[in-house]
Amino acid sequence: MGLTITLVRHGNTDANNERRLQGHVDTELNTVGLDQANRCGHRLKDEQYQHVYCSDLKRCKQTAAAIVSYQPNLTIEYDAKLRERDFGKLSRQRLKYLKTESARQQLTIEELVIKYEGESVEIFRKRIVEEAYERIVQDAHEKGYQRILVVTHGGPLRHLSHYWIERQYKAADGLTVTPVAHGNTAVTKIEDNLITEYNSTSHLGSQYIAPPPAV
Repeated sequence: MGLTITLVRHGNTDANNERRLQGHVDTELNTVGLDQANRCGHRLKDEQYQHVYCSDLKRCKQTAAAIVSYQPNLTIEYDAKLRERDFGKLSRQRLKYLKTESARQQLTIEELVIKYEGESVEIFRKRIVEEAYERIVQDAHEKGYQRILVVTHGGPLRHLSHYWIERQYKAADGLTVTPVAHGNTAVTKIEDNLITEYNSTSHLGSQYIAPPPAV
């Protein structure tokens, strides 16, 4: 049997709405985010997952907990490798600060992040793709899982989108797969390297908000 992987971004946070760099800061879901997570759990309640891999940051833990409340026998494995990009000493700054400060210091945004002890894009991508996602797939195969859930952040999902495109994963009819910012609690599903759902927030209804930055 093949492997079906469902990936979910965490629910909304105040830092999302304030366009702040969360990175490794352990922010919590706000009231809207908690409701989004519950709606996502209801949407996925019949999926019959065998295991959950989840970022160890609270906003992802809360999202996973809401989903697991509909499938209470599920086991959860928390993994720091699934965290958002680390922005170092720039964490908690507003997103626009990256542009103004990099211009002031005559640096690229990448150079600014590295200067303030954040992860480079290359290191971040390697962590997400090789140390997290590929390890999860290997672990799932070794343990005989057929359906798993991964709860992570916007930045990782964007890099994984690039990865799937580079690996020439096929998309189901009507789906367009591009490395865009995923919505809060957006659902993506991959079945044997076929992307059958991508960045889907149909469960949110009136709670849908424009996707916040993947930070």
